[in-house]
Amino acid sequence: MHEPVIAIRSSTVADLELADDILKAAFRASDSFQMDLQRYMAIQPNGWLFATCTGAPAGMVGAMDYSRFAYIGLMAVHPTMQGRGIGRTLMQQLLTWLDMRGTPMTLLDATEAGRPLYASLGFHEQDDACVFVQQHTVHPTMHTAAQVQLLQPQDLPAVMAFDRPVFGAERGAVLRALLTDFPERFFVVHDDAGEVSGYCYAQIRRLGPWVARQPTDAEALLQAALALSYAGAPQVIVPQMNRAGVALLERYGFHLVRTTRHMRRCGVGLPGQRELLYGQVSFAIG
Repeated sequence: MHEPVIAIRSSTVADLELADDILKAAFRASDSFQMDLQRYMAIQPNGWLFATCTGAPAGMVGAMDYSRFAYIGLMAVHPTMQGRGIGRTLMQQLLTWLDMRGTPMTLLDATEAGRPLYASLGFHEQDDACVFVQQHTVHPTMHTAAQVQLLQPQDLPAVMAFDRPVFGAERGAVLRALLTDFPERFFVVHDDAGEVSGYCYAQIRRLGPWVARQPTDAEALLQAALALSYAGAPQVIVPQMNRAGVALLERYGFHLVRTTRHMRRCGVGLPGQRELLYGQVSFAIG
């Protein structure tokens, strides 16, 4: 038998449908990834790779480079193509690209199946990322004192400045894209001095990014977000080290459905303040 020929190239918008099929099959998902993937590719157009195996669509992976670190996600190989070294080849090429850019650290969230591959490529376990899904609605017995407002475009720079030390890097391009897509789903709270003290973006299926200095601000944002409609039960990806976030979600009817390992390659420690991060954008871009 001939050895399979693995070819890796930059992914384009023409690959969206094929990539979506691969992602749904690999992750056993029914929901489409196309809208998220199109947004990510628009923000980081050269950061997404597509693999074929002897000419057939086989896998993909991508990274969002935030300069201080990169976030790798959507690593997937079609189930019919697994076991041929496609995932390793994709990861090696992506890591080479990041190294050539001088990116000092790389982060990702690994499933148990993917963890051995990442460990063999130099990633080390740092924390858990927990996926919570709201399984029943809880009506708060009291309203929080924080005043939640819709984010206005002119206030985005203040939110970006607030977010930077918590996330650990500048991600203004991500926040601008989210605000452009659904401005009516982007909430912000301010402290008594008028400074930003928290914000939350309510995606169609997931809450995040969601950042707050105080649990009371996080709760006020959660109340506002849960007043919206969702495509299914809303989800949240919260770092395990954010104990206040885990407790808050449990009080509002969210239940833990799975965990992944938050892993780091190169650098020292983890950037930012994960204990103040109540919700990631996704497993793809942090």
